[in-house]
Amino acid sequence: MLTRVRQWLFPIAFTILVIYCSPSLADDFRPLVKIAQGKLAGTTENGISSFKGIPFAAPPVGELRWFPPQPPDGWDGVREAFDFANYCPQNLKPGYSVEVLGDRPMSEDCLFLNIWTSQPDQEADLPVMVWILPGGFQVGDTAMPRYDGTALAQQGVVVVTFNYRLGMLGQFAHPALRRSQPDQPAGNYHMMDQVAALEWVRDNIAGFGGDPTNVTIFGMSAGGVSVNYHMAMPVSAGLFHRAISESSGIRVGRPRHISDDFPGLPSLETEFVGIAEKLGIGGADEVVVEGLRNLTVEQILDFQANNMLGIGGSLNPVVDGKVVTRGAGATFRDGLQHKVPYMTGATSWEGSLTWWAKSSDLLLRILNVPPSDALALYGDHDYKVLNNKLYVDFFFGSQRYFARHHAARGIPTFVYFFSRILDDHQDDLPGAAHGAEMRYVFGTLDSLTLLGNDIGDFGNRPNATDQAYSEMVSAYWVQFAKTGNPNGTGRPGWPATTPGNDLLLEFGQTDVTVHRDFQEDRRAYWEAHFESGGL
Repeated sequence: MLTRVRQWLFPIAFTILVIYCSPSLADDFRPLVKIAQGKLAGTTENGISSFKGIPFAAPPVGELRWFPPQPPDGWDGVREAFDFANYCPQNLKPGYSVEVLGDRPMSEDCLFLNIWTSQPDQEADLPVMVWILPGGFQVGDTAMPRYDGTALAQQGVVVVTFNYRLGMLGQFAHPALRRSQPDQPAGNYHMMDQVAALEWVRDNIAGFGGDPTNVTIFGMSAGGVSVNYHMAMPVSAGLFHRAISESSGIRVGRPRHISDDFPGLPSLETEFVGIAEKLGIGGADEVVVEGLRNLTVEQILDFQANNMLGIGGSLNPVVDGKVVTRGAGATFRDGLQHKVPYMTGATSWEGSLTWWAKSSDLLLRILNVPPSDALALYGDHDYKVLNNKLYVDFFFGSQRYFARHHAARGIPTFVYFFSRILDDHQDDLPGAAHGAEMRYVFGTLDSLTLLGNDIGDFGNRPNATDQAYSEMVSAYWVQFAKTGNPNGTGRPGWPATTPGNDLLLEFGQTDVTVHRDFQEDRRAYWEAHFESGGL
């Protein structure tokens, strides 16, 4: 009898083993996860299960346009989480988003997130990495191949990406709206969406194998700005436990406010009252609110395409008194930021953002740098070289400012400078462009091949050496997410920045190098510049 049972069980066990261990069959596995909203079915490829297009908030449409994000509805049965959902309304940019988003649906109903995990198991307790999109708070989408979480998840973390409202839909204020919903926070809807996504992660990520007590937020450019503001925002307390900010900047001068005007710095409400008037909307409060919410997405995008939003084109968070209570720079300076391990840095060609400039005059005005100061600090250069030096020091100087004040509180702080270019493009590019390190971190160096043959700012021909370098860079980020310290076996040591040692790690062309007091005269100038501006 026992022999017959063994004979009967063996083929079943063998079949199960084949299904779960064979790469070809395992990739057909449909993992099932139960969350508060209902059941989700994902897909599996290369040993990583993904769940895409999960709503983390109600659609911000109709009366919920320019309203804080609300809880999402649940569903009956099993929801298929196989594909990315809608992307948020935005003006698509050739060479950046047209090629990868142009054939996908765009909608205000866009508050969805995506998850990659090696162990969709309640007991796995894997570290969680939550990516916050770049794009100037105006463009971008999680479906862009450069943000694929597979390579990171293969290193033993759960990866989350999400969309948030962009452009005018993400940052807007008007006295009529404020008076119609006086108990609600206003203005920074992009940041409110991010908080809602982090709350969803806290409440649900365990079902995907994630540890809700070990969450790292990381982001570049607008995402890096967002990370620094989450570090400063009381409402974000406890939603993350480590933070990585890449190529963020501090506003040179006092922060902008939602309703308080200052000389040369109109409030968000003042700006958008003017915009509403240009769109033909005015009158009594109820008429204004109805008119604003009846604007079509096409009308909003058409206005954005032909008009600059924000001061100097910036849609960075403004002080609203409820979500954003003060500027990020002042918060770090005064030691009031969240006390979590912090990693930050910038690239050697941040000036890739200034391709449109025909001189340095506008950039000097935006950054409030007198030409005489620039000449004394940098020497006599043509405007392209000077613009890059200015932007490198603005972004890198901002990050070092945050790091310096964070380290002063005795909190683990790590700084990097990224100067590496893809090997085949060393003669094509003057340095590592704004955001270049991002594809090394995600392990998606080949994602730009989708954009055609134009090398753009990054290069599109990675080789085996580049891929190996990417694996090293990514391992630093993952190790930091796991432990709060990027150091691990088999990689050069990365010393922490401390009050007594201004140390950083440069990711160079072939080597990784530790620097002490890196470009100290430039750092000192910009730190004093930020301080004198009022933050």
